[in-house]
Amino acid sequence: MSVPLAATGSTRPESAPSESAPSASAPSASDAFRAHAVPDDVYQPQEDTALLIDAMTDRDLRGVRVLDLCTGSGAVAVAAARAGAQVTAVDSCPNAVAATRRRAAYADVELNVVHADLAGIDLTGFDPKGFDPKGFDLVTCNPPYVPTPPGSASSADGPSHAWNAGPDGRAVLDVLCVVGPRLLAPGGAMLIVQSELADVPRSLDALRAAGLHSTVVREREIPFGRVMTSRRSRLVAAGLLDPHAGTESIAVIGSEAPR
Repeated sequence: MSVPLAATGSTRPESAPSESAPSASAPSASDAFRAHAVPDDVYQPQEDTALLIDAMTDRDLRGVRVLDLCTGSGAVAVAAARAGAQVTAVDSCPNAVAATRRRAAYADVELNVVHADLAGIDLTGFDPKGFDPKGFDLVTCNPPYVPTPPGSASSADGPSHAWNAGPDGRAVLDVLCVVGPRLLAPGGAMLIVQSELADVPRSLDALRAAGLHSTVVREREIPFGRVMTSRRSRLVAAGLLDPHAGTESIAVIGSEAPR
């Protein structure tokens, strides 16, 4: 499947915004929640966002070529740019692309923001001015991963495309585990955050089958949010959830490509 990149643009403001923008030093996960208001039709930075940023900023990102897939509000992409990375941010939702550009302008960082579908991405479509066609040093992704049994797709208000992920939660993850490794430079790394309900071992197996060394590098137990709460009964009926569960584990999978 090949989908053309609908829009690509490097964004950086000519001058700092009138609001007090975050400092360019010492980016942290909490910055994702402080940057500015995110529109209701774009995924709001949450605990999975923070966990992914924590794992990412453990690395020295100065000069690193980062590709942030399913960028949503752009929180991860902006955190990488503030840490000194050269960042391309990708999302299939035009509203998310616009929100990411606004976040970059507010933070006074430069991002190459691309409107594209994950399944259609290949390295030949990226702007060659800032990125090596041989691949990226780091690929990050917070994909939709909430299992969506029949009848639960509209169980909660908001941008359902940002969390609905098919009956087993793997509609995007399965594509990501195929496409992501192809986007890495030799020796590059990938960081993916997902819920235990979307089968972490299956992701690990798929990434290892693609030739990557993959392990869980971060894990956190969190209470159910409104989306999980709204479809809890259907998840239990589908055999995907313990009826007594009130929390889920989210994990960051770290993968390394051979050199």
